[in-house]
Amino acid sequence: MNKLELKEAFEKALKFEQNGYNIYSETAKKTQNPIVKKTFKYLADQELFHIDEIKGYIAAIDADIEFKGDDLEKTKEFFKTTTEEFKEKTELSDDDIKAHEAGLHLEKSAYNFYKEQHDLIDNEEIKKFFKWLMEQESAHYNLIDKSYQFIKDPVGFYSEEERWSVDGG
Repeated sequence: MNKLELKEAFEKALKFEQNGYNIYSETAKKTQNPIVKKTFKYLADQELFHIDEIKGYIAAIDADIEFKGDDLEKTKEFFKTTTEEFKEKTELSDDDIKAHEAGLHLEKSAYNFYKEQHDLIDNEEIKKFFKWLMEQESAHYNLIDKSYQFIKDPVGFYSEEERWSVDGG
């Protein structure tokens, strides 16, 4: 991958993150559902963080950079805390459902793009950066999916989570 292709890849990455921020912040503003509001506000903040990380990486591509951001354990802890605050069932509006579906699609598309870039690049440092982005998108996809499943069916969600813990699966 030459420098022009790499620049285009990073520009597309920034667009993915900006689109995510737009969707998530707009959903957080509009929804009446407290779980959706808190979840999408969190995701919007994470997208801003990713934008800063990508811009920082572009500016210092040869420097050692520590990738912070989300990991699956952080998103699990966020979700656990959020759902414990809202044990009673709250209904999803059509907009909330569409926002979850859009978020899942966006995170999956971004993951696939980052994986494609990762596989095209020979430079190990740049591969590491795209792998970090893939991990971020995967963690966010899981958070949106868990939020969606919980709001649709809290009782079923808890029984699945408890069985998961007991079975170790």
